[in-house]
Amino acid sequence: MTDLRGAAVEVSEAQLLAFYEWMLTGRLLEASLLDPGGPGGSGFLYPGSGQEAAQVGFAAAVDPGDVFAGGHRDLLARLVRGVTLEEAVLDLFGKAAGPSRGRRSFGTPALDRGVLGVSGASADGVAVAVGAALAFFCRGEARVALALCGEGAAATGVWHEAVNTAAVLGLPVVFGVENNQYAYSLPNERVTRLAYTAHRADGYGIPGVVVDGNDVLEVYAAAREAVERARSGEGPSLVEAVTFRYQGHHVDDPAEYVDPEARRSWQGRDPLPRYEEYLGIRGLLDEIRRSHLEGRVRARVERAVSWARQQADPAPAASPVVVSSRAEPPEPEAGGAGDEAETTLAGALTRVLDEAMAGDAAVTVLGPDAAGPGGLHGITRGLHDRYGPRRVVELPAVGPGLVGAAVGGALCGMRPVAEIPARHLGGALGLLAGHALGAEAPAPVVLRVPYGPGPFSAWDLVEAVAPARYPGLSVVVPATPAAAGGLLAAALRHPGPVVFLEPVRLYPATAPLPSVIRPEALDRARLARRGGDVTLVAWGAGVAAALEAAAEASGLGVEAEVIDLQALSPLDLDAVVASVARTGRLVVVEDYLPYGGVGAEVASRVAEEAFWHLDAPVRRLAPPGGFPFGHAEPAGPRAADLLAAILSSANT
Repeated sequence: MTDLRGAAVEVSEAQLLAFYEWMLTGRLLEASLLDPGGPGGSGFLYPGSGQEAAQVGFAAAVDPGDVFAGGHRDLLARLVRGVTLEEAVLDLFGKAAGPSRGRRSFGTPALDRGVLGVSGASADGVAVAVGAALAFFCRGEARVALALCGEGAAATGVWHEAVNTAAVLGLPVVFGVENNQYAYSLPNERVTRLAYTAHRADGYGIPGVVVDGNDVLEVYAAAREAVERARSGEGPSLVEAVTFRYQGHHVDDPAEYVDPEARRSWQGRDPLPRYEEYLGIRGLLDEIRRSHLEGRVRARVERAVSWARQQADPAPAASPVVVSSRAEPPEPEAGGAGDEAETTLAGALTRVLDEAMAGDAAVTVLGPDAAGPGGLHGITRGLHDRYGPRRVVELPAVGPGLVGAAVGGALCGMRPVAEIPARHLGGALGLLAGHALGAEAPAPVVLRVPYGPGPFSAWDLVEAVAPARYPGLSVVVPATPAAAGGLLAAALRHPGPVVFLEPVRLYPATAPLPSVIRPEALDRARLARRGGDVTLVAWGAGVAAALEAAAEASGLGVEAEVIDLQALSPLDLDAVVASVARTGRLVVVEDYLPYGGVGAEVASRVAEEAFWHLDAPVRRLAPPGGFPFGHAEPAGPRAADLLAAILSSANT
């Protein structure tokens, strides 16, 4: 294991006393929240009693301009970084006045104080911190990111991706590990063969050190040295603080798996009495001053807890009901203006990215192959030569590590465009939802997600449409070069995250593209063809087949109206319902499995909200549940099948 230098760190008397007041605040706050007879009694708490020295030592080591991302147990570290008692307790109680507005969060971001937020999967925060460090690195700023987690989180894949990425790029990040002896109920020896997590540092080629996590000054000194090392451009470090948590994993965990002797042994090394003794030796604390300070902190804690408990709970919100009418389906704004030139869908994407990067220095392309080959399918080819390695960044991560880096960068002023294959998207959605959604901390991330073709495209689609189930996440898919340009231009201006699905089999598709591309709405469908007999709803690669089938049906006397959804979330049900109100019939084209998809949602919502307009049953056309191993051609919708469905619906 490569050690840090162990340089002396100056700590003023005011800092020494501030450390103690914070440690005391953490202990008394949790005692109040865990007391069933007191004003607290929060059921949404992951206790950290016993880990006060580690949390204060780490959190105090970074400067006000730096950022911090912690785990679900790091309530005290958040307070040290500037979150107020009132804010923290309001969120723990799920109150409407809290930063999360009642979503009962234990880690709402406070970006004005450099707090990036927390999700239930604490290793996700490590990846987000790496993204923040990446933003600082790309802009040449002398700022540092602190990433805290437990030793259990340090055994996960996303932690590895994050640490490896930081090590390879030399990013200014400090990885702090609070080793509290248990990953939920698993003791360390059942989580790793290593004696200490810091021993992993050698595998990444970065310094690592183990410190006494119950000694706040030892933690602070090691963390401060790592922070200064990162700030000077020497890259990341790993600091492991060995400590112990007195309670279970959460408030409902009795922790019967803990050896009573081990608990007593660790309580004999309690960080508060140890530090009180040290302060006494320094002449900074006696019993009178200690009692006075404890009384003051206790009063402040109880006042905040009692006040927060009395605040209003959030009122239940009702989803708006889509009211159907026989109005004409909306005509979307034109995708651009000026002279037109034949362009492929892939070329439209490249052009819009190029124009966005030229006009906005915050737009940054991320991905494992983003430079030389230009990503998985060459979409970003040439951008690295034009804008350099700090605008087109190759990352050694392809799943949650990549998405976490994008989210962290977005929270710190970057506008990342990350390419992630559909089959890797599923494992990253929780991170995206946990850290990038919500008005408290909008993260303008664009995830480009190529999916299909080939015999495994069915599984690509399983992952590709999954983001549409996350409220607040914009999910779009273009069917033409013009739509690709307009939708991507809009995504690159959107204040929140956008999942931009790209049907690979449409990359070569050509169509006229205007010289000036205007952004298209991310929440509106496109009227692809007018008709009065049947409404045909499709998206992505299914639109071309729908248009072909509609043209053939027209020759047989049936006029099908084709609606290209474009936006899978939020769905533009107004456009669909308005069309069904005019035609009385609906055929849904599913470029996916016959269950659990976007088409199923469209059919269900139309049946609920436009039933009295229907003159025939809703029909759905989807590939079979499996896929043919013997064929490379994806099992998507075919025009002949759609034609039969159109004619059947029209004649019912």
